[in-house]
Amino acid sequence: MTEFLSSAKDWSEGLRSSEKVRVVGLGQCSQDLFGRVPLYPSVDQKVELLETFSQGGGPVATALVTLSRLGVRTAIASRTGGDDLGTMIRRGLVDEGVDCFHLLVDPSGTSQFAFIAVDPFGHRNIFWTRGSARPLSETEIPLSLIAQSTVVHLDGLHLDAAVTAARHARHCGVTTVLDGGTFRPGTERLLPWIDHLVVSTRFARQVCDSENTEKVLSRLLQWGAEVAVVTRGAEGCFFRQRGETGTTVHHQSAFAIEAVDTTGCGDVFHGGYIYGLLEGWELLRTVRFASACAALKAQSLGGRTAIATRNEVDVFLSRQDSL
Repeated sequence: MTEFLSSAKDWSEGLRSSEKVRVVGLGQCSQDLFGRVPLYPSVDQKVELLETFSQGGGPVATALVTLSRLGVRTAIASRTGGDDLGTMIRRGLVDEGVDCFHLLVDPSGTSQFAFIAVDPFGHRNIFWTRGSARPLSETEIPLSLIAQSTVVHLDGLHLDAAVTAARHARHCGVTTVLDGGTFRPGTERLLPWIDHLVVSTRFARQVCDSENTEKVLSRLLQWGAEVAVVTRGAEGCFFRQRGETGTTVHHQSAFAIEAVDTTGCGDVFHGGYIYGLLEGWELLRTVRFASACAALKAQSLGGRTAIATRNEVDVFLSRQDSL
């Protein structure tokens, strides 16, 4: 009953509109506390924080915020705890225009939370807890909303629900994208239902213990995806499309920017990547656009602070073209 009332409240706040939801995200949402430090202390030492603030986070949630700022109608399916953090998570998404009707609440559970310490070079250490809110069940998936959408975005959390959602999306002709951060137990059940496999270096190494990019991408594509992308931070990303002949591996360099905080760059990359899919762009343009979104985000503290609008990304890319 509490879950329904919470969802009904969001409905009354006008989160839904006549505009079709184009992207449904099922996965993590978090509340993050950021602290900027002059240096990382050694064990049993302390350091004064130069700046602190709290902001919503999580792979799927931040990708949806990215899409919302780019002008795309989005909705999230997940669950928070019944604590103050859960209220903050919901409010942060509501304020960004993300439809939270299917963001349920476990009244007795706690929400996902992270503390992120960021050094002067933009590197960060993350301390986090998943919380105790129970995962979504297969019966709580918004199947009708998925069927009417264009893309379903997943991060592998709520595994049983994610597999069911991805299978339903495939049945309905809806494109699936996975943000693969870590290859968790059971992830192999999800991979055959993913069309675009966009993963971290850690995930890639867990799947294929090799430094050979061609071998890694080929292994990822064996799961059945149309496209495999491996993101490597400052090295940019490497990607390959199914059916390409020979040993074709594409590379998109990271844009040269002064990084303040790399938190959320991968999440924002996924949002930009999905935007390219929605626009029907060819793969090279899509990855370049996604990389620009990530670069712009990295220029401010926080996972969502500097997420750009479409015009801001276009201006940034135009300037890169003129260099």
